[in-house]
Amino acid sequence: MDKFLAWLEFFKRIPKRWLGIILGFVCWLLILWVGFFPTLLLAILMALGYAVGHFMDDRADWQEIISRIWQSDHFDR
Repeated sequence: MDKFLAWLEFFKRIPKRWLGIILGFVCWLLILWVGFFPTLLLAILMALGYAVGHFMDDRADWQEIISRIWQSDHFDR
């Protein structure tokens, strides 16, 4: 756990453009290693996981989230 916290502190301190470079390099490696579509699927699943984690951190219940989605004006068009 201490190593994880040390890495987290490291990533908080470095400039964001370097994080972008590191992320781009990792994406490039994934595309070379497993291909484009599996990498795209991984990115989509990571985004969904982030969204679920964000909602869980906010402690919003699922009924409230679904009601906000269905009541939005996106579906009225």
